[in-house]
Amino acid sequence: MAVYLHIPFCVKRCLYCDYVSTTDFSLKEEYFNALYKEIALKGEKLKDRKVRTVYFGGGTPSFVEEEFILQTFRTLQGHMDLSNLEEFTIEVNPESVDEKKVQLYKEIGINRISIGFQSTSDKILKTVGRAHDFNKGLKSYELLASFYDNINVDFILGLPYENFETVNSNLEFIEKMKPSHISYYLLDSSHNTPLKHFLEIKEMKLPEDDLVDELLDYIYDQLEKLEYNRYEISSWSLPNKECIHNQFYWYNLDYVGFGVSAGGHINNERYVNTSDVKAYITKLNDDELPYDTKNVNDEFTELLETLFMSLRLTRGITYDSLVKRFSKSLVDSVLNQTKNNLDGYISIDDSIKLTTKGLNFSRYVFEKLLEISSI
Repeated sequence: MAVYLHIPFCVKRCLYCDYVSTTDFSLKEEYFNALYKEIALKGEKLKDRKVRTVYFGGGTPSFVEEEFILQTFRTLQGHMDLSNLEEFTIEVNPESVDEKKVQLYKEIGINRISIGFQSTSDKILKTVGRAHDFNKGLKSYELLASFYDNINVDFILGLPYENFETVNSNLEFIEKMKPSHISYYLLDSSHNTPLKHFLEIKEMKLPEDDLVDELLDYIYDQLEKLEYNRYEISSWSLPNKECIHNQFYWYNLDYVGFGVSAGGHINNERYVNTSDVKAYITKLNDDELPYDTKNVNDEFTELLETLFMSLRLTRGITYDSLVKRFSKSLVDSVLNQTKNNLDGYISIDDSIKLTTKGLNFSRYVFEKLLEISSI
Protein backbone atom coordinates (compact mmCIF):
# COMPACT_ATOMS: atom_id res chain seq x y z
CA MET A 1 0.00 0.00 0.00
CA ALA A 2 0.93 3.69 -0.11
CA VAL A 3 1.27 6.20 2.73
CA TYR A 4 0.46 9.92 2.54
CA LEU A 5 1.26 12.46 5.28
CA HIS A 6 -0.18 15.98 5.24
CA ILE A 7 1.99 18.81 6.57
CA PRO A 8 -0.31 21.87 6.54
CA PHE A 9 2.11 24.68 7.40
CA CYS A 10 2.85 27.43 4.87
CA VAL A 11 4.73 30.73 5.08
CA LYS A 12 1.71 32.32 3.31
CA ARG A 13 -1.37 31.20 1.41
CA CYS A 14 -1.33 31.53 -2.37
CA LEU A 15 -4.44 33.16 -3.81
CA TYR A 16 -5.48 30.12 -5.89
CA CYS A 17 -4.90 27.46 -3.21
CA ASP A 18 -7.82 25.44 -1.83
CA TYR A 19 -5.74 22.82 0.02
CA VAL A 20 -5.94 22.68 3.80
CA SER A 21 -3.08 24.76 5.16
CA THR A 22 -2.30 27.16 8.00
CA THR A 23 0.13 29.97 8.76
CA ASP A 24 -0.39 29.55 12.53
CA PHE A 25 3.06 28.27 13.41
CA SER A 26 2.24 28.17 17.14
CA LEU A 27 0.39 24.91 16.42
CA LYS A 28 3.42 23.18 14.91
CA GLU A 29 4.56 21.12 17.89
CA GLU A 30 1.04 20.16 18.92
CA TYR A 31 0.22 19.18 15.35
CA PHE A 32 3.19 16.90 14.93
CA ASN A 33 2.58 15.24 18.31
CA ALA A 34 -0.97 14.52 17.10
CA LEU A 35 0.40 13.21 13.79
CA TYR A 36 2.74 10.82 15.63
CA LYS A 37 -0.20 9.57 17.65
CA GLU A 38 -2.35 8.99 14.54
CA ILE A 39 0.47 6.99 12.97
CA ALA A 40 0.73 4.87 16.11
CA LEU A 41 -3.04 4.28 16.36
CA LYS A 42 -3.59 3.37 12.70
CA GLY A 43 -0.24 1.66 12.28
CA GLU A 44 -1.16 -1.02 14.83
CA LYS A 45 -3.85 -2.33 12.47
CA LEU A 46 -1.63 -2.17 9.38
CA LYS A 47 1.58 -3.83 10.60
CA ASP A 48 1.20 -6.73 8.18
CA ARG A 49 0.94 -4.43 5.13
CA LYS A 50 4.11 -3.61 3.24
CA VAL A 51 4.47 0.06 2.31
CA ARG A 52 5.65 0.68 -1.25
CA THR A 53 5.51 4.49 -1.35
CA VAL A 54 5.57 7.35 1.16
CA TYR A 55 4.57 10.91 0.22
CA PHE A 56 4.94 14.05 2.37
CA GLY A 57 2.53 16.66 0.99
CA GLY A 58 1.00 19.88 2.12
CA GLY A 59 1.01 22.71 2.79
CA THR A 60 4.74 23.07 2.51
CA PRO A 61 6.64 20.15 4.10
CA SER A 62 9.97 21.89 3.40
CA PHE A 63 8.83 24.89 5.45
CA VAL A 64 8.98 22.99 8.76
CA GLU A 65 12.28 22.27 10.47
CA GLU A 66 13.90 19.05 9.30
CA GLU A 67 13.71 17.60 12.83
CA PHE A 68 9.92 17.26 12.43
CA ILE A 69 10.35 15.38 9.15
CA LEU A 70 12.95 13.10 10.76
CA GLN A 71 10.74 12.31 13.76
CA THR A 72 7.72 11.65 11.52
CA PHE A 73 9.79 9.20 9.49
CA ARG A 74 11.08 7.46 12.62
CA THR A 75 7.51 7.15 13.90
CA LEU A 76 6.49 5.57 10.59
CA GLN A 77 9.43 3.18 10.83
CA GLY A 78 8.33 2.14 14.30
CA HIS A 79 4.75 1.34 13.36
CA MET A 80 4.73 0.29 9.68
CA ASP A 81 6.66 -2.12 7.47
CA LEU A 82 8.89 0.03 5.24
CA SER A 83 11.17 -2.85 4.18
CA ASN A 84 9.79 -2.73 0.59
CA LEU A 85 9.76 1.07 0.27
CA GLU A 86 10.39 1.92 -3.38
CA GLU A 87 9.44 5.58 -3.77
CA PHE A 88 9.73 8.24 -1.05
CA THR A 89 8.65 11.76 -2.06
CA ILE A 90 8.58 15.13 -0.32
CA GLU A 91 7.05 18.35 -1.65
CA VAL A 92 9.16 21.51 -1.39
CA ASN A 93 8.76 25.16 -2.27
CA PRO A 94 11.71 27.18 -3.58
CA GLU A 95 11.77 29.72 -0.75
CA SER A 96 11.95 27.14 2.05
CA VAL A 97 14.45 24.55 0.85
CA ASP A 98 18.14 24.67 1.81
CA GLU A 99 21.13 22.35 1.73
CA LYS A 100 20.79 21.22 5.34
CA LYS A 101 17.21 20.08 4.78
CA VAL A 102 18.00 18.37 1.48
CA GLN A 103 20.92 16.54 3.10
CA LEU A 104 18.59 15.16 5.79
CA TYR A 105 15.98 14.18 3.20
CA LYS A 106 18.67 12.19 1.41
CA GLU A 107 19.89 10.55 4.62
CA ILE A 108 16.46 9.23 5.64
CA GLY A 109 15.89 7.72 2.20
CA ILE A 110 13.78 10.29 0.35
CA ASN A 111 14.47 9.53 -3.32
CA ARG A 112 12.03 11.82 -5.14
CA ILE A 113 11.40 15.57 -4.82
CA SER A 114 8.40 17.58 -6.02
CA ILE A 115 9.02 21.33 -6.29
CA GLY A 116 6.25 23.87 -6.72
CA PHE A 117 7.25 26.33 -9.44
CA GLN A 118 3.75 27.05 -10.85
CA SER A 119 5.28 29.55 -13.30
CA THR A 120 8.62 31.02 -14.37
CA SER A 121 7.00 34.45 -14.77
CA ASP A 122 7.76 36.82 -11.88
CA LYS A 123 4.66 38.85 -12.74
CA ILE A 124 2.41 35.79 -12.41
CA LEU A 125 4.17 34.57 -9.25
CA LYS A 126 3.80 37.96 -7.56
CA THR A 127 0.16 38.36 -8.65
CA VAL A 128 -0.96 35.04 -7.15
CA GLY A 129 1.01 35.48 -3.93
CA ARG A 130 3.86 33.01 -4.37
CA ALA A 131 6.71 33.54 -1.89
CA HIS A 132 9.48 33.07 -4.46
CA ASP A 133 10.59 34.61 -7.73
CA PHE A 134 12.02 32.76 -10.73
CA ASN A 135 15.64 33.35 -9.73
CA LYS A 136 15.04 31.76 -6.30
CA GLY A 137 13.19 28.90 -7.98
CA LEU A 138 16.10 28.29 -10.33
CA LYS A 139 18.67 28.27 -7.51
CA SER A 140 16.54 25.88 -5.46
CA TYR A 141 16.11 23.57 -8.43
CA GLU A 142 19.86 23.52 -9.05
CA LEU A 143 20.44 22.66 -5.36
CA LEU A 144 17.95 19.78 -5.56
CA ALA A 145 19.45 18.54 -8.82
CA SER A 146 22.86 18.27 -7.14
CA PHE A 147 21.34 15.66 -4.80
CA TYR A 148 18.54 14.09 -6.86
CA ASP A 149 17.90 12.80 -10.37
CA ASN A 150 14.19 12.20 -9.75
CA ILE A 151 12.50 15.60 -9.54
CA ASN A 152 8.93 16.62 -10.35
CA VAL A 153 8.16 20.25 -11.20
CA ASP A 154 4.62 21.61 -10.76
CA PHE A 155 3.19 24.19 -13.15
CA ILE A 156 -0.29 25.72 -13.35
CA LEU A 157 -1.78 26.86 -16.65
CA GLY A 158 -4.33 29.68 -16.81
CA LEU A 159 -3.24 32.02 -14.01
CA PRO A 160 -3.66 35.80 -14.49
CA TYR A 161 -1.31 37.24 -17.16
CA GLU A 162 -0.75 33.83 -18.77
CA ASN A 163 0.13 33.98 -22.48
CA PHE A 164 2.35 32.30 -25.06
CA GLU A 165 5.40 34.15 -23.74
CA THR A 166 4.96 32.86 -20.17
CA VAL A 167 4.27 29.32 -21.35
CA ASN A 168 7.32 29.39 -23.63
CA SER A 169 9.41 30.48 -20.66
CA ASN A 170 8.16 27.46 -18.68
CA LEU A 171 8.95 25.16 -21.59
CA GLU A 172 12.43 26.64 -21.99
CA PHE A 173 13.08 25.88 -18.32
CA ILE A 174 11.89 22.30 -18.84
CA GLU A 175 14.05 21.88 -21.95
CA LYS A 176 17.14 23.21 -20.19
CA MET A 177 16.76 21.46 -16.82
CA LYS A 178 15.11 18.25 -18.05
CA PRO A 179 13.29 17.31 -14.82
CA SER A 180 12.27 13.66 -14.76
CA HIS A 181 8.59 14.48 -14.20
CA ILE A 182 6.23 17.37 -15.03
CA SER A 183 2.84 18.04 -13.44
CA TYR A 184 1.07 20.68 -15.55
CA TYR A 185 -2.30 21.47 -13.99
CA LEU A 186 -5.12 23.49 -15.48
CA LEU A 187 -6.30 26.17 -13.04
CA ASP A 188 -9.74 25.45 -11.57
CA SER A 189 -11.10 28.84 -10.50
CA SER A 190 -14.41 27.46 -9.20
CA HIS A 191 -13.09 26.74 -5.70
CA ASN A 192 -13.73 29.17 -2.87
CA THR A 193 -10.35 30.91 -2.81
CA PRO A 194 -9.13 34.52 -2.58
CA LEU A 195 -8.46 34.37 -6.33
CA LYS A 196 -12.12 33.58 -6.97
CA HIS A 197 -13.08 36.62 -4.87
CA PHE A 198 -10.75 38.92 -6.83
CA LEU A 199 -12.15 37.59 -10.09
CA GLU A 200 -15.72 38.23 -8.94
CA ILE A 201 -15.01 41.85 -7.97
CA LYS A 202 -13.09 42.35 -11.25
CA GLU A 203 -9.75 43.09 -9.58
CA MET A 204 -8.14 40.22 -11.48
CA LYS A 205 -8.79 38.62 -14.83
CA LEU A 206 -7.98 35.19 -16.22
CA PRO A 207 -6.88 34.55 -19.81
CA GLU A 208 -9.70 33.80 -22.26
CA ASP A 209 -10.80 30.17 -22.56
CA ASP A 210 -9.87 30.03 -26.25
CA LEU A 211 -6.32 31.13 -25.44
CA VAL A 212 -6.01 28.53 -22.68
CA ASP A 213 -7.19 25.83 -25.11
CA GLU A 214 -4.54 26.92 -27.61
CA LEU A 215 -1.88 26.94 -24.91
CA LEU A 216 -2.88 23.46 -23.76
CA ASP A 217 -2.49 22.05 -27.25
CA TYR A 218 0.83 23.85 -27.58
CA ILE A 219 2.12 22.43 -24.27
CA TYR A 220 1.10 18.90 -25.29
CA ASP A 221 2.96 19.23 -28.60
CA GLN A 222 6.09 20.77 -27.11
CA LEU A 223 6.41 18.29 -24.23
CA GLU A 224 6.08 15.44 -26.72
CA LYS A 225 8.88 16.98 -28.79
CA LEU A 226 10.99 17.10 -25.62
CA GLU A 227 10.37 13.32 -25.30
CA TYR A 228 8.07 13.49 -22.29
CA ASN A 229 5.35 10.86 -22.17
CA ARG A 230 1.91 12.05 -21.11
CA TYR A 231 0.77 9.11 -19.00
CA GLU A 232 -1.98 10.89 -17.06
CA ILE A 233 -4.25 13.88 -17.72
CA SER A 234 -1.88 16.32 -15.97
CA SER A 235 1.34 14.27 -15.74
CA TRP A 236 4.33 13.80 -18.04
CA SER A 237 7.51 11.83 -17.41
CA LEU A 238 10.76 10.71 -18.90
CA PRO A 239 11.03 6.91 -19.38
CA ASN A 240 10.48 4.92 -16.16
CA LYS A 241 9.95 8.05 -14.06
CA GLU A 242 6.17 7.88 -13.64
CA CYS A 243 4.98 8.67 -10.11
CA ILE A 244 4.35 5.33 -8.40
CA HIS A 245 2.54 6.90 -5.44
CA ASN A 246 -0.15 8.60 -7.50
CA GLN A 247 -0.88 5.37 -9.33
CA PHE A 248 -2.20 3.95 -6.04
CA TYR A 249 -4.87 6.67 -6.22
CA TRP A 250 -5.51 6.31 -9.94
CA TYR A 251 -5.96 2.53 -9.77
CA ASN A 252 -8.00 2.86 -6.55
CA LEU A 253 -5.56 0.66 -4.64
CA ASP A 254 -4.92 0.76 -0.88
CA TYR A 255 -3.40 3.82 0.75
CA VAL A 256 -3.47 5.31 4.22
CA GLY A 257 -3.48 9.05 4.85
CA PHE A 258 -2.20 10.68 8.03
CA GLY A 259 -2.73 14.30 9.00
CA VAL A 260 -5.40 16.96 8.74
CA SER A 261 -7.69 16.51 5.68
CA ALA A 262 -5.82 13.35 4.59
CA GLY A 263 -7.86 10.56 3.05
CA GLY A 264 -7.41 6.81 2.96
CA HIS A 265 -8.72 3.76 1.13
CA ILE A 266 -8.14 0.37 2.75
CA ASN A 267 -9.92 -2.62 1.23
CA ASN A 268 -13.42 -1.20 0.60
CA GLU A 269 -13.25 1.36 3.41
CA ARG A 270 -12.75 5.02 2.58
CA TYR A 271 -12.20 7.86 5.03
CA VAL A 272 -11.27 11.54 5.14
CA ASN A 273 -9.83 13.24 8.21
CA THR A 274 -11.17 16.51 9.59
CA SER A 275 -9.96 19.62 7.75
CA ASP A 276 -9.84 21.66 10.97
CA VAL A 277 -6.27 21.69 12.35
CA LYS A 278 -7.33 22.42 15.94
CA ALA A 279 -10.06 19.74 15.84
CA TYR A 280 -7.51 17.29 14.48
CA ILE A 281 -5.19 17.97 17.43
CA THR A 282 -8.01 17.83 19.99
CA LYS A 283 -9.37 14.51 18.76
CA LEU A 284 -6.01 12.80 18.84
CA ASN A 285 -5.22 14.27 22.28
CA ASP A 286 -8.37 12.38 23.34
CA ASP A 287 -7.09 9.18 21.65
CA GLU A 288 -9.81 9.51 19.01
CA LEU A 289 -9.12 9.03 15.31
CA PRO A 290 -9.84 12.35 13.55
CA TYR A 291 -12.32 11.20 10.91
CA ASP A 292 -14.62 13.66 9.18
CA THR A 293 -16.23 10.94 7.04
CA LYS A 294 -15.83 7.18 6.96
CA ASN A 295 -17.78 4.59 5.02
CA VAL A 296 -17.56 1.11 3.52
CA ASN A 297 -18.13 1.02 -0.24
CA ASP A 298 -20.32 -1.61 -1.86
CA GLU A 299 -18.96 -3.38 -4.96
CA PHE A 300 -20.66 -1.02 -7.41
CA THR A 301 -19.23 2.09 -5.74
CA GLU A 302 -15.76 0.53 -5.66
CA LEU A 303 -15.96 -0.31 -9.36
CA LEU A 304 -17.22 3.14 -10.33
CA GLU A 305 -14.47 4.82 -8.27
CA THR A 306 -11.87 2.54 -9.86
CA LEU A 307 -13.11 3.39 -13.35
CA PHE A 308 -13.40 7.09 -12.51
CA MET A 309 -9.82 7.31 -11.24
CA SER A 310 -8.08 4.99 -13.71
CA LEU A 311 -9.47 6.89 -16.70
CA ARG A 312 -7.13 9.72 -15.71
CA LEU A 313 -4.32 7.49 -17.02
CA THR A 314 -3.76 7.59 -20.78
CA ARG A 315 -3.37 3.80 -20.81
CA GLY A 316 -6.55 3.40 -18.76
CA ILE A 317 -7.19 0.08 -17.07
CA THR A 318 -7.50 -3.42 -18.52
CA TYR A 319 -10.77 -5.30 -18.69
CA ASP A 320 -9.10 -8.38 -17.18
CA SER A 321 -7.89 -6.44 -14.13
CA LEU A 322 -11.45 -5.19 -13.49
CA VAL A 323 -12.90 -8.71 -13.76
CA LYS A 324 -10.29 -9.95 -11.27
CA ARG A 325 -11.43 -7.36 -8.73
CA PHE A 326 -15.18 -7.27 -9.41
CA SER A 327 -17.94 -9.58 -10.64
CA LYS A 328 -18.01 -9.94 -14.43
CA SER A 329 -21.72 -9.19 -14.70
CA LEU A 330 -21.31 -5.91 -12.81
CA VAL A 331 -18.26 -4.91 -14.89
CA ASP A 332 -20.10 -5.67 -18.14
CA SER A 333 -23.18 -3.72 -17.04
CA VAL A 334 -21.19 -0.65 -16.06
CA LEU A 335 -19.09 -0.74 -19.24
CA ASN A 336 -22.19 -1.08 -21.44
CA GLN A 337 -23.70 2.01 -19.81
CA THR A 338 -20.38 3.81 -20.15
CA LYS A 339 -20.22 2.99 -23.86
CA ASN A 340 -23.78 4.24 -24.42
CA ASN A 341 -23.25 7.46 -22.42
CA LEU A 342 -19.78 8.31 -23.68
CA ASP A 343 -19.43 6.99 -27.21
CA GLY A 344 -16.48 8.73 -28.84
CA TYR A 345 -15.03 9.79 -25.50
CA ILE A 346 -14.02 6.36 -24.19
CA SER A 347 -12.44 3.40 -25.96
CA ILE A 348 -13.57 0.04 -24.56
CA ASP A 349 -11.52 -2.91 -25.70
CA ASP A 350 -8.85 -4.93 -23.89
CA SER A 351 -8.18 -1.64 -22.11
CA ILE A 352 -10.73 0.94 -21.08
CA LYS A 353 -9.30 4.42 -21.69
CA LEU A 354 -10.16 7.92 -22.80
CA THR A 355 -9.88 8.81 -26.48
CA THR A 356 -8.10 12.02 -27.47
CA LYS A 357 -11.50 13.70 -27.40
CA GLY A 358 -12.13 12.24 -23.95
CA LEU A 359 -8.81 13.54 -22.63
CA ASN A 360 -9.64 17.01 -23.93
CA PHE A 361 -13.10 16.94 -22.34
CA SER A 362 -12.30 14.87 -19.25
CA ARG A 363 -14.48 16.93 -16.91
CA TYR A 364 -17.53 16.15 -19.05
CA VAL A 365 -16.58 12.45 -19.06
CA PHE A 366 -16.32 12.30 -15.29
CA GLU A 367 -19.65 14.08 -14.86
CA LYS A 368 -21.34 11.53 -17.17
CA LEU A 369 -19.76 8.63 -15.28
CA LEU A 370 -21.56 9.74 -12.15
CA GLU A 371 -24.89 9.13 -13.97
CA ILE A 372 -24.20 5.38 -14.28
CA SER A 373 -26.50 3.24 -12.18
CA SER A 374 -26.05 -0.09 -10.42
CA ILE A 375 -27.59 -3.27 -11.83
